[in-house]
Amino acid sequence: MMVMEVKKNNLLFLDGLRGIAAFYVMTGHARWLLWEGHDFYLVNHAKYSLVDKVLMYFFSMFKFGHEFVLFFFVLSGFVIHLKYAKKLKQNSSFSFDKREYFYKRIKRIYPPFIFALLLTALMDYAGNKINPAIYAGNTPYFLINRDIGHPSHAVKTFIGNIFFLYRQYVPTFGTNGPSWSLKYEWWFYLFYPVFLFFGKRNIVYPTIALIVLYCLTIFLPNWPLDIVREIFNGMLAWWLGVLLAEIFMGRINLPFKYVIPACLALSFGLAFKPIFHDLSIALLFSAILSLFLLLTERGNRLRLLVGLKPIGDISYTLYITHFPILVFCSSLLMKHNNGMLPTKSFFIIPGVAICLIAAYCFSFITERPFVRKNAGKLVVAPVENSN
Repeated sequence: MMVMEVKKNNLLFLDGLRGIAAFYVMTGHARWLLWEGHDFYLVNHAKYSLVDKVLMYFFSMFKFGHEFVLFFFVLSGFVIHLKYAKKLKQNSSFSFDKREYFYKRIKRIYPPFIFALLLTALMDYAGNKINPAIYAGNTPYFLINRDIGHPSHAVKTFIGNIFFLYRQYVPTFGTNGPSWSLKYEWWFYLFYPVFLFFGKRNIVYPTIALIVLYCLTIFLPNWPLDIVREIFNGMLAWWLGVLLAEIFMGRINLPFKYVIPACLALSFGLAFKPIFHDLSIALLFSAILSLFLLLTERGNRLRLLVGLKPIGDISYTLYITHFPILVFCSSLLMKHNNGMLPTKSFFIIPGVAICLIAAYCFSFITERPFVRKNAGKLVVAPVENSN
């Protein structure tokens, strides 16, 4: 296999992919926060015009938000490891600069995250003043009551979120539920240097270790630290991106034309066991990313994806700020509709537009000051940047 010299311009399509993923997740959330939902549609379908029904079925395609977060994980693993795979290809004994690594991760993650926590507190406070029912879990909608009702804004919760200890030791802060994936990303970053150390000469060793740890999280229910069990249950999906970076840089001599069917076969085989659902989806997205990398190796610039770069540039801010904004919008709609959400899914469109505009404006203070001007060409994941 010919080793390809990485050119940032060849990988601009990654920004488009992360933009698609962030947009998809946001739209999926808008779907159940700004529209009454399918169960109520079955009751009220006579009130729906043909246009309303077309919109409803169109937006039903955005209900796989959890699965698209796994795409973020694969993309993140690829980009984080890409430059280290290149260094390892040149010199397997290169010195890993831990201080630089963690400084860049902190600089990239924390400014938007802290801003999002403060924004969540503000939006929740304002929304609760307008319509407390949604924040009290007192609506006709099960999903809203379960995932939004009774949010915690305590100082202890805020601090626990800052240290990415939520969902085990403290609740998620306020209504910003989608931040759960950011916790995973942070812990993946913490463990990555350890696995990289043992994979300098051969990436097979840490890969086997992660597979073993993944199996243990499934078959050993009792762990001393539940958060460790949770992280290792998800890190194998992130590590698939690491392996793709190894292949792309030629450290693993395996053409992508063989990687694609292998990932698809494994994904299909695991799909029949619900316990392997997330890994199956991650393998599917690994096949998709492999296809794009194969096209890149063959000289295709993937201009359609590159054209989506503007959304990719704000995708982290979009991902981490959209939910409390949508909850606030949902509270307004229910306030002025007798406690019910609209029967028309049209309201999803302005909700999506508001989140996009807000993320673009916020990005001037949450991302742009902390990312080098020439760093955007290898950025990926809801929080990731390779520089």
